[in-house]
Amino acid sequence: MEYWEILLIVISGACVALVCMIAGAWIMFKAKSEPGSGQGFLRDPKGDAFTIPDEALNEAGFPGSEEPSQEENRVLAKTQEFLNRIGGN
Repeated sequence: MEYWEILLIVISGACVALVCMIAGAWIMFKAKSEPGSGQGFLRDPKGDAFTIPDEALNEAGFPGSEEPSQEENRVLAKTQEFLNRIGGN
């Protein structure tokens, strides 16, 4: 191989690497964009299927809307005991 052939191979390899880097950056930019920004692969959900109405937060069965059950209180007590033993709060 002559000098110009080696130089041509190195330059073409650098060009391929540059194209791959730009394509990867474009894909990452599109995947990391926030919904609703008009950019990227993620779009705003259409309709109300993904929206929790405010009235639902106060209904029974929604987490945090009612007092913990006896089993939940037992688990919380055991967790607190465990944390106290290992030096937590």
